[in-house]
Amino acid sequence: MIKPMYTYMLFAALTLGLPGCKKETALPTTPIVGLGGDTWVKRPLDFWIDKNYVDPYNIEVKYKWDPYELNYAKNLVPVLESQVEPVMTAVRDIYIKPYEQVAGNSFIKKYSPKLFQLAGSAEYNDNGTVVLGQAEGGRKIVLMVINQFDKANVAEVQRMLHTIHHEFAHILHQIHAYPVEWKGLNPDKITAAWFNTTDAEANTQGLVTAYAKASPDEDFVETVAVLLVNGQAYFDAIVNNPYVPQASKKILRQKESIVVDFYQKEYNIDFRKLQEVTKQAILNSTK
Repeated sequence: MIKPMYTYMLFAALTLGLPGCKKETALPTTPIVGLGGDTWVKRPLDFWIDKNYVDPYNIEVKYKWDPYELNYAKNLVPVLESQVEPVMTAVRDIYIKPYEQVAGNSFIKKYSPKLFQLAGSAEYNDNGTVVLGQAEGGRKIVLMVINQFDKANVAEVQRMLHTIHHEFAHILHQIHAYPVEWKGLNPDKITAAWFNTTDAEANTQGLVTAYAKASPDEDFVETVAVLLVNGQAYFDAIVNNPYVPQASKKILRQKESIVVDFYQKEYNIDFRKLQEVTKQAILNSTK
């Protein structure tokens, strides 16, 4: 009913030769934030980012609030600047350096996303799930919950690095697809309602975490992240748990083998060596 009335009034105005809409307000002369009005003088933190990310890897680290880089539909907390250097030091030492050591100096420069966007809090969804990080088309990784990071807390370091390795594995399998046989290992366990399952229940179904049930892609990257960040002993404990059926044990070992072969075949990376280097990096980082 509204549209015909609008059309009629516009038609009447045109027919009678009356003036239509006219904007009287002058355009602003002060630059708008986000459109040239957000300049600042570099401080020590910015020079640290240049030295550790921009200059060696051409990677940008954005910690200042920018709603255009985040989900504006969610309530998020800005980053505490005091958290930026500790977090990005851990990212450098536990994500970048191990790949450099095992895969060579050019690997990160070639495959790593060129932007890390930081957010102080997580995204909370209506279904009770929490978003800890995101990867977007190989261009950027969004790291969340930065404000609670504590490098002395091994579990917290592992949580954040799990997010990074999870998201980076997405980028790697988007460049080179993992073997299609992965999707046939336990497709009946994939569900959009993954959050109704515990990690322990998922283990009995041949998956490393409950979130691995969300899709084959999530299953693949969760397996990669668990093997790298939680480590081989942790993965072996899942497989050897007496509550895990033999069929699920076999599936988990098949997935492990596919991951190892994928890294070797597609990227010429010794995954076992990458595991060991990452493990040592976590130990060194939390001392």
